[in-house]
Amino acid sequence: MNMRIHEIGWSNLLLMRLDIKVFAVWELCAIALLLTNFSSVASGADVRRDWNNYPAVLELDTNEHVFAIGDVHGDRKRLVKVLRAAKLVPALPSAPDQVKWAGGKSVLVIVGDLIDKGHQSLQVIALLRTLQSDAASHGGKVIILMGNHEAEFLARREKREFFEQLNKAGPDPTEVANCKRDLGQFLCNLPIAVRVNDWFFSHGGNTNNRTIAGLSAAIEAGINKDGFDTEELTDDNSILEARLHGKSNWVKKYEPKELLADYVTKLGVKHLVQGHQPGKVQIDGIKRKKYTFFQRYGLLFLIDSGMSRHIKGSDSTGGALRIRNGENAIVICANGARATLWDVSTNSDHQTMHCTNKSLKIKG
Repeated sequence: MNMRIHEIGWSNLLLMRLDIKVFAVWELCAIALLLTNFSSVASGADVRRDWNNYPAVLELDTNEHVFAIGDVHGDRKRLVKVLRAAKLVPALPSAPDQVKWAGGKSVLVIVGDLIDKGHQSLQVIALLRTLQSDAASHGGKVIILMGNHEAEFLARREKREFFEQLNKAGPDPTEVANCKRDLGQFLCNLPIAVRVNDWFFSHGGNTNNRTIAGLSAAIEAGINKDGFDTEELTDDNSILEARLHGKSNWVKKYEPKELLADYVTKLGVKHLVQGHQPGKVQIDGIKRKKYTFFQRYGLLFLIDSGMSRHIKGSDSTGGALRIRNGENAIVICANGARATLWDVSTNSDHQTMHCTNKSLKIKG
């Protein structure tokens, strides 16, 4: 070895070592560049969305009944039962793309999280898209909002059940998350929230006390800059991810009633409706048990009742919230049971309703 080094010469050896170091640095730079490019693609930063045709926040005024359904989470069968109980579909469809609308000119809002947990995410999407089209042909409207599970899929945050279902069904999950194909376009163009009359619907509820115009502008700017990995959608206090328990409780640090009143006033509405939260909640001393419909002060309505049969521990059959003339809101369970959650004449400050296979349990 010593003889070989001597033959090469110390100067040549030094140059070789420098070449190795230069190559190593170049290699590291190349790897870093690849990782940067992957991160950019994985976050959906190349999203090109036509905000004029697909606004972040929709606004609608109507004299018709308004229905809202919480997180479906891949359970097509349970969804159809709820739709039938609410008389929005006439019968069980033979296939998801054969569903028919029976709601006339009514408005139905799905507050996000169509996918994951259950095994029928693609069927849920197919059914709701067909229903959306058929409702439009009858003067009705089906509005499908983005939930945190859709946003996380588009941002490549986690490979949950939907990713695997796409793999098995054929569409390349990466292409779909890149807003490619018909399914990718559908998911990437979902609205984040909607105002219908005096009611504001979103997945996670927290608008951070902004106007509709301010909220829309922030979401658009965030997606344009960072794709679906924007903090406007994925931050713990965002409109899709905010929670009502633990350290992230977005009403805990304030006077809840005053905060909620400020929020609706800023939005130009009177009520907030959200999904996302099926578990226990406590707002200003009043406890909401898990898997129930719940309202507080007539200002905040929680409609994620854990309806998917694939949610461990849930005994809920799920249901729909029906709002009539903005003056009352009733819960319609999958088995047809129904009761008033809120009425403008009494304006009770809280109410809880639990849809089960046996009955509708009411507590207020």
